[in-house]
Amino acid sequence: MASWENYQKVRLYGLEIEPLLQNQYTWVLLVLVVLSLSLRQSKSGNETIDAPIIGSRQSWIARWRFFSDAERVIDEGYSKFKTGMFKLSGQDMVILPTKFVDELRNVPENEISSIKANTDNFQGVYSATSILTESNLHSVVLQTKLTPKLGPLIPIIRDELEYAMTQEMLDFDKGWKSVEAFGLLIRLVSRVSSRLFVGDDLCRSMTWLNASRGYTENAFKSIILLRIFPQWAKLYAAQFIPYVWLVRYHLYKAKTVLEPLIAKRRREQAAGTLVRDEKFDNLLQFMDNAASGMDARPEKLAGRTLILTLASSHTTSMAACQALFQMCEHPEYIPELREEVEMVIEEDRGWRKTTLTKLRKLDSFVKESQRVHPPSLLGFKRAFLKQRTLSDGTVIPQGAHTLMAIQPHQQEDPSIPDPEVFDGLRYYRMRQQEGHANKHQFATTDPYTLHFGHGKYSCPGRFLASNVIKLILGRLLLDFDFRFPYNQGRPEDVRAHEYIFPNPLGKVELQLRKGAGE
Repeated sequence: MASWENYQKVRLYGLEIEPLLQNQYTWVLLVLVVLSLSLRQSKSGNETIDAPIIGSRQSWIARWRFFSDAERVIDEGYSKFKTGMFKLSGQDMVILPTKFVDELRNVPENEISSIKANTDNFQGVYSATSILTESNLHSVVLQTKLTPKLGPLIPIIRDELEYAMTQEMLDFDKGWKSVEAFGLLIRLVSRVSSRLFVGDDLCRSMTWLNASRGYTENAFKSIILLRIFPQWAKLYAAQFIPYVWLVRYHLYKAKTVLEPLIAKRRREQAAGTLVRDEKFDNLLQFMDNAASGMDARPEKLAGRTLILTLASSHTTSMAACQALFQMCEHPEYIPELREEVEMVIEEDRGWRKTTLTKLRKLDSFVKESQRVHPPSLLGFKRAFLKQRTLSDGTVIPQGAHTLMAIQPHQQEDPSIPDPEVFDGLRYYRMRQQEGHANKHQFATTDPYTLHFGHGKYSCPGRFLASNVIKLILGRLLLDFDFRFPYNQGRPEDVRAHEYIFPNPLGKVELQLRKGAGE
């Protein structure tokens, strides 16, 4: 596990994070915090739940320990109270046992909200993600318009990936070239995502690309820092965190290009001159067509589109990077994965929806990479909008926010022998069992695999993410050799709170394979 000393030296998304206490503004903030102690509100929500607290009862100490050593704290709570509730980070987090997954997974969003829980966890007001709680427009469009069109999307994704690689992977035909893997992948993913989100008339605009990447970078750093502070102190803290200011700046820049585009398309649509891609109307256009009332305001559509890049680019890039690191750490898998891609491409005469479905070994490898290097130790977040009594009599009050320890739980999946061992073809073999052909895929969920949630409110973009990851990794396998730099092993993950990031400074070396691209 990365130490705090090492963490200080690491950059998230390529930008350095200064230690809090070296920032002069922090001292001003601490004074404000002390002066504001009297403003604390009476107990509500999580504080009214009677459950064991893991670690210090002093909220500042508890939050700092969770920020710097979350895995140990979570494992301690899970080992002691696996079948009951416990609290982490002071009163901030109520951890429910996973036995309640099936009971809660399909409860209506007006009673228990996964969207509100996630946006609150992402510091919604300060990261601008709170717009997602205003309606389910994006979820409906993703589920009804984008996911059903994954087949026609493959050529579009492939074409944009080809262009992205010409822009981001220059001079790889001149021998081995060292690159920061996560930075490369997030640039490739953001270009592909932009084609699907805003269309080909804007997706290559550097103003838009810089705004979407800058927003993602600074939103996550804002989230990480703000979560150290209690709710009542966040308003003060946000005034002294420059990443919060940059979130607003990049949101403004995104709106300067998206709002005129929305107005232009509406004029053309009214005049009957709107030129559409015959295969796919981009996500922004789908949302504009479906929106009504406040949702249809250009600034709302622009903001919602930008916020969706946070989830799409970030999660997809992380999973792809972890898988690439695993290939470099376990190069014995590369020939077999490459052979599968070559065979399927030849069989389908190119990249098609069926091609990605047939890449069962690569899908297994990505899923296993996520199992051993997950994006988060906690998940299945829920905000209780109404008081609810659970099946064992436990009362969860209105206003409570709960999570589940999904990573320790997954390691106890009885279908996974030797969970401490990385087995890239584990899920491929599981799918060979009778009746399991459509199970155990990267994008599927079950009571032990909760990284995308489970049930009705699972992540609606997970199937698209799976396709993009396999397209990118498949292309790298076909056209490049890759390895870690000489005498370097797998870069250590960066951990902050329950989040686990692939090391953004971690490098891989790539070289164009002989005959590739001919």
